[in-house]
Amino acid sequence: MAEGEGEGEQVKRIISLTPSKTLKLLKKNSQVEDTEALLCSFEEKCPPGGENSVVVYTTTLRGIRRTYEDCNAVRSIVDSYHVHVIERDVSMDSGLKEELRGLMGTKEVRVPLVFVKGRLVGGAEQVAKLDEEGKLEALFGGIPRRMSSGCRRCGGVRFVMCKECNGSSKVLDCALNKKVRCGRCNENGLVQCPICC
Repeated sequence: MAEGEGEGEQVKRIISLTPSKTLKLLKKNSQVEDTEALLCSFEEKCPPGGENSVVVYTTTLRGIRRTYEDCNAVRSIVDSYHVHVIERDVSMDSGLKEELRGLMGTKEVRVPLVFVKGRLVGGAEQVAKLDEEGKLEALFGGIPRRMSSGCRRCGGVRFVMCKECNGSSKVLDCALNKKVRCGRCNENGLVQCPICC
């Protein structure tokens, strides 16, 4: 008991702390319910490995300036939240583009597309709007934080050169005595980084 403090005053102080803690707990539970309701408002489409993560389909190809700029804008917005992101660059691997087409159920797909916890959040405009409204932070709640220093193997690019063909995407078939397509890598002679992907 503090000096000069009666037993009644000490009880008052303990009781007065309890409602604020209860209020904080109720507020936190309300935020969780709001986050779940917000998440459920998006269409359920879960890319492989996207159950409890952020998956972003992008391109680093500068062929169409608007698409390239939209991909960079989305990448920048999502990166600002420091959450672990699975970025799938459709220009680096045609298999990823086919994966996205299958997920969307159409041959015509436009990147960037962002998926959070198995839900399709949308493209560049939708992500920018959610960011401005402060809703992205709620959507990213519970998603693991990313490593601060990028991958030591690929430097954050998420692809490395195939060791089987040394990046040529061709290997020598001794039986045929000619070069054939490497079965381990994509058309660019790259494989997904075994450490971060």
